[in-house]
Amino acid sequence: MDQPSSPIAPDLGRVAPEAGGPAPARTGLRRHLSILPNVFTSLNLFCGYLSIIFTSQDEFLAAGWILVVAVICDILDGRIARLTSVTSKFGAELDSLADLVSFGVAPAFLVFRRYLSDVALVGLVCTGLFVLCGALRLARFNITPPSDKDVFTGLPIPAGAGILCTLTIFEMQFFPFFRIPDAAIPAIVVITSFLMVSTIEYPAMKKTKRTTGQRRLLVLLFLVFLLVFPPLCLFLISWGFAIYGPFMYLFRKMAGLFRRHKPEKIQPSV
Repeated sequence: MDQPSSPIAPDLGRVAPEAGGPAPARTGLRRHLSILPNVFTSLNLFCGYLSIIFTSQDEFLAAGWILVVAVICDILDGRIARLTSVTSKFGAELDSLADLVSFGVAPAFLVFRRYLSDVALVGLVCTGLFVLCGALRLARFNITPPSDKDVFTGLPIPAGAGILCTLTIFEMQFFPFFRIPDAAIPAIVVITSFLMVSTIEYPAMKKTKRTTGQRRLLVLLFLVFLLVFPPLCLFLISWGFAIYGPFMYLFRKMAGLFRRHKPEKIQPSV
C-alpha cells in the first residue's frame, strides 16, 4: 500500500510551493503528518519481530495475538497515509519490508514451531513456500499500476497471515471443542500460499477514502462481535474473507458458462 514520506528521507513526497500561497506552512504540516503512518508501519514491524521471539519461547498464543496487533497497525498506517495525502515511494517500500516480516516470516515460523516441527522437512517446505509466495505477492503489488476497481489481485499477505495466526489462537483457546487435524495443516499453509499469488480478486475496502454508512455499520458490528467473541470473530472473518475470493471466482465462471450455453429463443416465422 502507498505510504507517506519520512523525515529520514525528506526529499521524498516534497511538494513545490504554489505561487502566492502559504506553501511553507503546508509543506511543514505535510512533513509532520508524514511521521504518523511510518510510526504505525514501524510498530507493525516491531510486532512481527516480537511475535518471532514469543514463538521461539513457545508462547504461541501471545505470538498469535501480537500478529493481530500488527494487522491493526498495518490497516492504520495505510488509512492515515491516504487521509493525509502524504504518500511516497519510501513509505511503500518500508511497508512492504515490514509486511514481509510480520505477515510472512512471523506466521510461518509460528505454524512451523506449533504444528510442523515433528515433520521438519514437510514443515520447512510448506512454511518456506508461504514466505516465498508472500514476498512475490508484495513485489507484484508494488509494480502493479493502481486500479480503478476496489479490489486486490490475490489474497493480501495480511489476510494470509490472519489465516495462520487465527488458526493458532482459536485452536488454543477452544482446544476442548475445536481441533483441526495436524495432517490438514500443511494443506492449509500451501493453499493459502497459492491464493496469495493467484489472480483471484478480493475486495479492498480500505483503498478508498470515502466511508459509506453501510461500511460504518459493518465496522460497528465487527467491533461489537470482536469484543464479545474475540477468537471466534477473528477466525470467522479471516477464513471467510479467504474463502470469499475462490467462491466468487467459481460463481462467476459458472455463471459465464451458463450464459454461454443458454439456448437462444427461436423467432417465429412471419
